[in-house]
Amino acid sequence: MNVSNVIESECDSSYNPLLENLLYLGTAAYMVAGLFFHISILKTILVTERSYYKDNSFFMLFAMDSISSTTLILNDLLFGRVFMYIPQLCPYVSPFFWTPSILLNTLYALNNHARFAKSVAQIFMVLNRMSCVVLPAVYNKLWSTMTPIACVMIICVPFAGIWNIIISRTFIVSVRGGFGINYIKAVPWASLSMFQSIFIITALSFTFICTSVTLYKLILLPGRIKSAEKSLCFTSISISFTFVLVAITQILFATCPSCRSDELYILQFLAFDTFTVGSAIILILTNKHLRTSIFTSSKKRKIVNITVTARQSGRFSSTQTY
Repeated sequence: MNVSNVIESECDSSYNPLLENLLYLGTAAYMVAGLFFHISILKTILVTERSYYKDNSFFMLFAMDSISSTTLILNDLLFGRVFMYIPQLCPYVSPFFWTPSILLNTLYALNNHARFAKSVAQIFMVLNRMSCVVLPAVYNKLWSTMTPIACVMIICVPFAGIWNIIISRTFIVSVRGGFGINYIKAVPWASLSMFQSIFIITALSFTFICTSVTLYKLILLPGRIKSAEKSLCFTSISISFTFVLVAITQILFATCPSCRSDELYILQFLAFDTFTVGSAIILILTNKHLRTSIFTSSKKRKIVNITVTARQSGRFSSTQTY
């Protein structure tokens, strides 16, 4: 394919810069909060309380999802939304990306890998919760084997959707007052929208089936499920609702060319932001232990965690941590 070495992009001056800047500030406000929550969750699950969480398959799967969310938020905070919602930068920055750019290609590939990874993680999280209520007797043994496999798949499977991006030429296009990223397909039939639709529809199907079964079992057999597992089931169900919003906007954007507009473009971003930022907020709100770990200082946590269970012969006989 013969592609010009230079692909210019004109900055659209018809948008109100102040309004666009306010949109960025509003977006950045909740994204910074989401970034804090995701980093705090990852630190708690993988570092400070790894011994507590390492055997809980749902939290390990959520950590993979959280890494993808963190990648998306950082990309938007430092690049994507900056150059879309701060049009004053467009005339000065856009010329740097008129020629082929490894940075542009890397950012576009990473961003889409993270999006695909969240769809794969969503599948495994709803499967995890369904198996918890359907197969409680073998759940722990099953997921002790499945969790490492699932983590590898969350990393590897998204490449099936972004391989054409990696080998294609990326370039910038005018978006609102600034610019965004697009690509010229090296392999014409392998469109990003096609792969997105496949991933989204597959994840949506798993979400609908597994969430329906989980809800049914929670209602039918409430006494057989531990309260901690119930909490994680409701966490998964709540996150699934945010994913449905993503699925609706993504499918609409991919299958209805006449529906595409600035409003749908922004709505698509907002839906994915809800899925990205909302998942961390939902987990923190529904899990008391995690919430305490994040918002309690390490010194106070040590004092709370150490409980005297008995005292014999004038000395402490044992302590227990939670």
